[in-house]
Amino acid sequence: MEREKTIRERFRVFQTLIRYGYNTDKKIMNLAVEELVLKTDMNRSDLAIAVGIRNALRDKMLVTFLCGMGEMKENIKKIN
Repeated sequence: MEREKTIRERFRVFQTLIRYGYNTDKKIMNLAVEELVLKTDMNRSDLAIAVGIRNALRDKMLVTFLCGMGEMKENIKKIN
């Protein structure tokens, strides 16, 4: 059940990014947390997931991350 919740949360954040115009690989790769804070109403947890999506795309592991198999510990440290 925990993994299913993780998958739902990650896809929800992914959909939010698309809604705010981050709809290409290039736009997501250039994503800055500062922009998200100013443009969106994302909370801290959502921001961590958004950074995780960006990093997973960079590392060519996006599907793995969205399926709940990628870790976010590094992403949380980067936001703090």
